[in-house]
Formats: sequence, structure tokens, C-alpha cells
Amino acid sequence: MKRALYFPSTFPELKTIRLNLVEMTLADANALFKMRSDPEFIKFLSIDPYQEIEEAEQLIQKNRAAFRSKEGISWKIALKGEKDLIGYVGFWRIDKANYRAELGFGLAKEERQKGFMTEALQAILNYGFKELNLHSVMADTDPLNKSSNTLLEKIGFKREAHIRENYYYNGKFVDSFYFGLLDSDF
Repeated sequence: MKRALYFPSTFPELKTIRLNLVEMTLADANALFKMRSDPEFIKFLSIDPYQEIEEAEQLIQKNRAAFRSKEGISWKIALKGEKDLIGYVGFWRIDKANYRAELGFGLAKEERQKGFMTEALQAILNYGFKELNLHSVMADTDPLNKSSNTLLEKIGFKREAHIRENYYYNGKFVDSFYFGLLDSDF
């Protein structure tokens, strides 16, 4: 029998060789707004670019509330020794009954192709499987997002499904790839 799912009472700060993963605060709103207002950044998210800084502030508040209600954990990615947000990564939805979490992540375009997201994902997956006692983690991506799809496969995720036209955005239906990683795979 699987041990009970654990959820921390204080926000877990994770450290890697080059990164600190910490809780986002409203001080990170400008950097988050810069990323999510860029049409290139959100191209595969099926959302509109942010128009106002308040949208970034609302997302930060939503992530903080999800942690308090034990429904998710989303980390700010910062370079070691720096405070600026360069990206985010987290379990934005935790399904306690099934020991499962859904992954979400994004990295500022000037920080891509440096291995930072691989490092951040490995850190939170290790935390998720070893500390939270998750059994599986899933990710839902746009099939056209080759960078994210390649990254997930590189760190061990298996593409489990191609769901056709399951999401309606901007006047058209969009497909999804579902990726999964079991604790026994990690």
C-alpha cells in the first residue's frame, strides 16, 4: 500500500547546482508579466497574451492560494545568488486521491537552451516522488511545442496519448499530447 500523500505546511524551497526554486511573490509580477505578455512565449499555451500587470499579480495570488489550500505547488525559478524570476515550474494541480499531479512550466526566452528547465524539473520531480509521495506526474502539451515535448521525453516522460481537438481556443480546436511519468520510472 502506498504511503499517504504528504503536503508541506511551509513552502518548500529547493536548490540545484545553478538554481533556487522558491515561492513567487508579488515582487515577481513584472518579470512574469513580461513573459506572459509575449505572444511568442504563450504561443503553445492557448491563452491570450497578458495586457495588464494585474493579470500576473492574479496568477501569483492564485498559485499562493493553491499552496495554502494544498491543491498545488508552483515555484519561481531564480539563478543562484539572484532574486529575479527567470521562469516557473510546479505541480499546478494535485489529485490527492490518485497520488497524481499535473506539471506546468515556463522559462524566459533569454534563458532557454542552457539546461535550466531540465535542472528545475528534475528537482521538483525528485521532491514530488520522494517527499510528496506522488505516484505519477502528467503534462499536457501542444503537439506543435517541440521544445517542451522533447524536454519531457528527455527526462523520462512517456507520451501516453494524442487527444484530438480537445481544447477550444481562439475560434479553433487544438490537440493535446498527454505525457506521464511514474515514480517507478524516475
